Amino acid sequence: MHLVLAAISWDPGFRGILVVAVGVGVLMGSVYLLLATNSGARLGFLLALTALFGWMTIMGLTWSIYGIGKKGPDPKWVIKELNYGDLRQSQVTVARNLPEPDKLPTAQSFLDKDPALAKQFPVIEGVKRPGLGDLLGVQPDLEDQLKSKLPHGWTLLATSDPQTGEANASASTYLVDVRKAFPDQTSFVVQNAFSYGGKARRPADDNLVQRALFKAKRILTWPLGHPTHYAVVQVQQVVPQVTQPGQAPPLPKADPTKPVISVVMERDLGARRLPSVGVTIFSAIVFGICCNSLHRRDKLVAAARAAAAAA
Repeated sequence: MHLVLAAISWDPGFRGILVVAVGVGVLMGSVYLLLATNSGARLGFLLALTALFGWMTIMGLTWSIYGIGKKGPDPKWVIKELNYGDLRQSQVTVARNLPEPDKLPTAQSFLDKDPALAKQFPVIEGVKRPGLGDLLGVQPDLEDQLKSKLPHGWTLLATSDPQTGEANASASTYLVDVRKAFPDQTSFVVQNAFSYGGKARRPADDNLVQRALFKAKRILTWPLGHPTHYAVVQVQQVVPQVTQPGQAPPLPKADPTKPVISVVMERDLGARRLPSVGVTIFSAIVFGICCNSLHRRDKLVAAARAAAAAA
């Protein structure tokens, strides 16, 4: 007995299973015991089972609405291809017209034209100069000026955009850990990140009615408001630099003699709510069967009572 108790105390997984099993047995068993003593063993079991799956239906519906509880795979970026310096040969058709970084206006050209914008990015020694994505995070109006330089449907992502960080992280992990194109993430710099397709964004100044109409339009739009979403992250190898003893590492500089590597990705929406939706559907079916069984039993009891009264 002491060995059994020691084994239970030592293995937290086994102990957790026992705790859950005892809790389920006590809670559900106590309810069934009360129902069985008042309604009989078979009817009490049917009542307890109906209540259990009715509660699980409500719980699964709540999980499905808020995306909580038992979760499926989360959304992620899936690498479609790695392109070296010539997107015209890309296997993804919509990415073939995407320009290389040297075909776009430089961030410095916008700073020279707008002194107010330049004041937000003062020249400081040891601080990296901003790129186009950094400027978009401060002045979103620049996106309209860049649209004429980009193919239809493509947008340059701001550095502050949440999807930029996730796309950059996925591309960096693939380049270093999977493809082994670079020894580490300090061996290259991210030039630009682009986005194509995906869900339409809701205007920030809309009212409640407009939000409802926007949501309905998104759901009714094929394919159910989830068009294919692509992203392209362009990186370039840095110039090797030596860090002097006692000094900060030098700022990374892209090597213009190296090709621009474009990581073409497609958005996988995942299936986060699939388990909870499955629990809801299964529980609702069992709940309906149990309710039908109770209804048929009530009809039989009523018919038997009517026959007894007539006799």
